Amino acid sequence: MRRNAFTLIEMMIAITLFSVIMIFLYQSMATIDKSNRFYGDKLERIETEQALVKTLFLDLSLSLNNSGEINNINKNEDMLFLQTSHVLHTHVMPYVVYFIKEKHLYRVESANKLSYPFESNINALIDDFGEVKTFRLYKNSTHFLLHLSLNGKEETLLKIRHLNAQ
Repeated sequence: MRRNAFTLIEMMIAITLFSVIMIFLYQSMATIDKSNRFYGDKLERIETEQALVKTLFLDLSLSLNNSGEINNINKNEDMLFLQTSHVLHTHVMPYVVYFIKEKHLYRVESANKLSYPFESNINALIDDFGEVKTFRLYKNSTHFLLHLSLNGKEETLLKIRHLNAQ
């Protein structure tokens, strides 16, 4: 007798094998998705940190001679006032202030010289660079030394040559 179809048992075995394979594929896809989210978040944090370091580097290296005023707030925080040729927004030769408030590092860019405490009606653009643990600056006639530590990150220590120094 010749058979042209599958038996019920063969069909059930095929469906079971197909189901097991699909479960493993689903678990693999879920693991890949979780991994992609983790590394995507990590990459975003690294890009944010690199943007912050790049902005600080350009602001400090392109600052005008004798414009960098550093005010020590406490053992982990400084406030920096400077005028630079580096522009993030629309101002030409902006005045820039870096300060920490509620553990966030802020950059204020204005066309006018700024003083602290800030006036309520200042015309400035403010950038939030996220949480920081340490923001310290040291300055001599030719270099800045930047000590930056973001929360949960390694510390960054940069020696930045002041390009407009004489």
